[in-house]
Amino acid sequence: MNTPEIIKEFSGERLFDKLSPMARDVVLTNLNYMKEAFGENVEYERLFHQTLLAPETEEYLYSVPERPTYEWGSRPVLEAAVAEATRGCKTERERVLGLVAYIRDLKEKSHGYDYFYGGTEEELIKKGERFCERVARLMCALSEIAGIPARIIFHVSGGHLTNEVFIEDKWCYVDPRFGLFYLGEDGKLMSVTEITRNPEVIYNQPEWVYAYGSKEYTPEFMAKENHDMYLRPLEIQLYGTYSLKDAEKYGYHYEWRPSAAFKMPERDEAYKGYAKARRAYLDATM
Repeated sequence: MNTPEIIKEFSGERLFDKLSPMARDVVLTNLNYMKEAFGENVEYERLFHQTLLAPETEEYLYSVPERPTYEWGSRPVLEAAVAEATRGCKTERERVLGLVAYIRDLKEKSHGYDYFYGGTEEELIKKGERFCERVARLMCALSEIAGIPARIIFHVSGGHLTNEVFIEDKWCYVDPRFGLFYLGEDGKLMSVTEITRNPEVIYNQPEWVYAYGSKEYTPEFMAKENHDMYLRPLEIQLYGTYSLKDAEKYGYHYEWRPSAAFKMPERDEAYKGYAKARRAYLDATM
């Protein structure tokens, strides 16, 4: 599918010009932090392949995507993970929620500890990954093997990454770190845009939906986080693609780097800059 010129104007580094000065400061300080935290690594590198959600881009972003293609036998560890996560699933929704639950519970392997950033998807599974920028990438990878289109959503001022998957003839929001998703009145999973236009739906879900969430935080806490930050109407939403083919296509790197468990002055100073920009934007728009 050819990318329309208007979408290119809202993608990559060109999207910076479409932001207000305060929003631009949030995005640029995040880029600086991600570079200091991850180095020239996939979590930082893929940030240059994002599109800003805006009135000019929404129709394109929510059009029907191509189905992913995957070369079977090329990533056997990931194939085994998909088989485990979707065992007994009969529908695409069941398979997606199986993947969400599998990724949600990976942190139990490491008891919540995080000793390094980066890593291939296989390494993320082995170490018991728990943090959003990496589990969102993993969700795209496993969905690709399952034949389901998926993408990464970066809630920039909230500082959190989630996903959308294309099932039930529409794009649907899922948060694999926290095991979150929301149903509309039609019983289908809702997209990011549908939720942000009707944020009260976050507080009006069946109990089984809330029960699906991670036990790391209470359902009440996560509902408030989504309602007040990640899925609020004025959040800066960046939509990014990720495919198992991207390592070769874009030359992504997957080396390890010390995590926040280790003091790194440059990274920690960069985070302070990002946190200050986030706080200013949130204070101005909430």
